[in-house]
Amino acid sequence: MFFLLALLTELGRLQAHVGSEGIFLHVTVPRKILSNDSEVSERKMIYIITIDGQPYTLHLRKQSFLPQNFLVYTYNEAGSLHSESPYFMMHCHYQGYAAEFPNSFVTLSICSGLRGFLQFENVSYGIEPLESSARFEHIIYQMKNNDPNVSILAENYSHIWQKDQSYKVPLNSQKKNLSKLLPQYLEIYIIVEKALYDYMGSEMMAVTQKIVQVIGLVNTMFTQFRLTVILSSLELWSNENQISTSGDADDILQRFLAWKRDYLILRPHDIAYLLVYRKHPKYVGATFPGTICNESYDAGIAMYPDAIDLEGFSVIIAQLLGLNVGLTYDDITQCFCLRATCIMNHEAMSARGIKIFSNCSMHDYRYFVSKFEAKCLQKLSNLQPLHQNQPVCGNGILESNEECDCGNKKECQFKKCCDYNTCKLKGSVKCGSGPCCTSKCELSIVGTPCRKSVDPECDFTEYCNGTSSDCVPDTYALNGHLCKLGTAYCYNGQCQTTDNQCAKIFGKGAQGAPFACFKEVNSLHETSENCGFKNSQPLPCERKDVLCGKLACVQPHKNAYKSDIQYTVYSYIQDHVCVSIATGSSMRSDGTDNAYVADGTMCGPEMYCVNKTCRKVHLTGYNCNTTTKCKGKGICNNFGNCQCFPGHKPPDCKFQFGSPGGSIDDGNFQKSDEFYTEKGYNAHWNNWFILSFYIVLPFFIIFTIVIFKRNEIRKLCNRENTEYSSNSSAVSESYDVEH
Repeated sequence: MFFLLALLTELGRLQAHVGSEGIFLHVTVPRKILSNDSEVSERKMIYIITIDGQPYTLHLRKQSFLPQNFLVYTYNEAGSLHSESPYFMMHCHYQGYAAEFPNSFVTLSICSGLRGFLQFENVSYGIEPLESSARFEHIIYQMKNNDPNVSILAENYSHIWQKDQSYKVPLNSQKKNLSKLLPQYLEIYIIVEKALYDYMGSEMMAVTQKIVQVIGLVNTMFTQFRLTVILSSLELWSNENQISTSGDADDILQRFLAWKRDYLILRPHDIAYLLVYRKHPKYVGATFPGTICNESYDAGIAMYPDAIDLEGFSVIIAQLLGLNVGLTYDDITQCFCLRATCIMNHEAMSARGIKIFSNCSMHDYRYFVSKFEAKCLQKLSNLQPLHQNQPVCGNGILESNEECDCGNKKECQFKKCCDYNTCKLKGSVKCGSGPCCTSKCELSIVGTPCRKSVDPECDFTEYCNGTSSDCVPDTYALNGHLCKLGTAYCYNGQCQTTDNQCAKIFGKGAQGAPFACFKEVNSLHETSENCGFKNSQPLPCERKDVLCGKLACVQPHKNAYKSDIQYTVYSYIQDHVCVSIATGSSMRSDGTDNAYVADGTMCGPEMYCVNKTCRKVHLTGYNCNTTTKCKGKGICNNFGNCQCFPGHKPPDCKFQFGSPGGSIDDGNFQKSDEFYTEKGYNAHWNNWFILSFYIVLPFFIIFTIVIFKRNEIRKLCNRENTEYSSNSSAVSESYDVEH
């Protein structure tokens, strides 16, 4: 009787909790399918659960998004910081799908029962253990479809970000211009403020469990990009807030950004988010779009409204992180998601069921990581060994167990080659997707261009290598190579000049300003940073760094400056009208601010700008000397190999008649060519010798015949002359006798 009473009490507690999260369905007892292989059973698990009388088989793989040094920080009543390591949580998290619905997502923690989400096409379920049950009983509930009727960002904020996207290439040219995605890692540091801590249960383990559950779901969403979202550490403001959380999200963001510069400097993270509870906010987020690797703007605010649940809150965080990595909100006329809700759709926060990133989001992200350095995402993570993510058919990325992936039904251009539903090749075709796959489902021949150069001096055209349907990785001049007749340097595939940077902001004709403008602009103590921060205060640039701080431009003609940026600063210095823009008013998609001089810009003899400081040019990373390695007939590329000039063959730029040049990295050079080069070179000259022999031989024969005939004719003439002389002598003697 006591056990039954305890069970009913627990059911009542859970049902009250579920009332805020979803609609109570029933109690189920998950059944685990055991495996004979202990190693496999730790990485892969199968559970059978029942929903509405229907059994579902859940295939799960281990999900690694907590690092080995994951810590939970809290403050005691005296304000001292303490940390704990909930090590038992490291191995609990799995993701997968229901076998009965392959187009489904399951995200579960399996320690102390099953806890998490099951997402089908248009419905979501939650599952939690009945802690007082001795029979492994769990409660299943359907997530409610609440509409909080609130936007993510302030209206003017999102409008500015959507507007400033002129750098992007057209969507239909995506497969021709973008390189293959590689695994990347994003470390997020989460702070929970006091009100949200209390709202989530006011107990450290309960709150930690919910935040880990949310980030686990966010990580599942980003597997589409091969991006692992890592919860680096969690901080709970359980007693009092460390900053004021009054005001809108944008107000809190400015205070939080200043606070984190002083207090989070020694805690590893790529971006930090403060999570705030607000019952009825005007909007629920604030961050700096496209700034994932910029230490000056690596922060965000996510508000938890009263009308949403953990699933909806995970969408808020996913959308904000999406903005950080260069995504924009979807245009419903051009963007679509097959049998799912698009994450970057304004309605996704209240939608239930499968949520994936659209074709537009995939294009945005691939462009962001292909054309701009996001080095903070490329580092090795401190995770437990990652499992191989479940491939997503229809996302346009060729993944494990896929023979092709041409996108979904609407965007697939290889329908006769690739089955877009199963991502399997049709018949005996050679390929079914990618820029190096022809319309006849055959691999493009070696030397077919697949990615054009975007800079005539610093970037190189890439070619199909004849063995893959994907284009080879991007190749460009090693950072620090001279360009523009020695007046600028190549950096990340671009010839970096202040003239080009000014023209991009203010239009054609705008140029980099003279030194006096830079000196004036970067020596002032403004409210925004010039050359860094110290104790949350902006620093003026040192004299040696003034050409690397804020960008100063001039317009040599009397045309008005043309720019969509509202915050423009004018200065009249030494007969020059110098113009600059306010920090934060226009961001590049690589996370840097258009208000500042771009990295790689020349700031002196053999000096260029890096992170707002003027540094000596150093060809880092590779032992590549153009004189010795390339024999002066090529330059070094970003792989540390020679990019040879035409008429010289890679890898060492030896002379070869008719060679197109290039490198062993650009796809136009086969490794087998290196083995047969000497033989081919000799054969080339042998062919020329044979050809020359057959051309010269007829002339030699004719010449010999002519010489022979000439000698014959000469002999004949000599004989006739001799006979004539003899006859003449005889006649003369006869005449003398007669007379």
